[in-house]
Amino acid sequence: MDALNFEKFALLWGPGIVVLGVFSFTGAKLAQYWIDKSMEHRRKQIEGTFEIARTYLDQIVSAQRSQSDAVTRLAATVEQGGSKVGFEHQEMLTAIKALHRHVDGLVRGKAGAGR
Repeated sequence: MDALNFEKFALLWGPGIVVLGVFSFTGAKLAQYWIDKSMEHRRKQIEGTFEIARTYLDQIVSAQRSQSDAVTRLAATVEQGGSKVGFEHQEMLTAIKALHRHVDGLVRGKAGAGR
């Protein structure tokens, strides 16, 4: 190729190559922006899902704790009532108290881990 052909080639294809480069650069930037936005949206969805699950589990633990408290109060009144309960009932009361202590320990352990 002599100098004349090179100049002719540069005049014909140079502006097209520059335009192609600009379009490629802007296309890559636009794709990067879209990917970042979609990842941010997905992250927000996942955080929302985890928050719903966390709230649901907190409600379950709260319900279990209140049920455990109610059963413990019931066991205490039966125990103090002086009723003639058999050995099996005493075992059940002991098991309920142990369950209550266990639930309290779990709730306190969870509350301590959340802080």
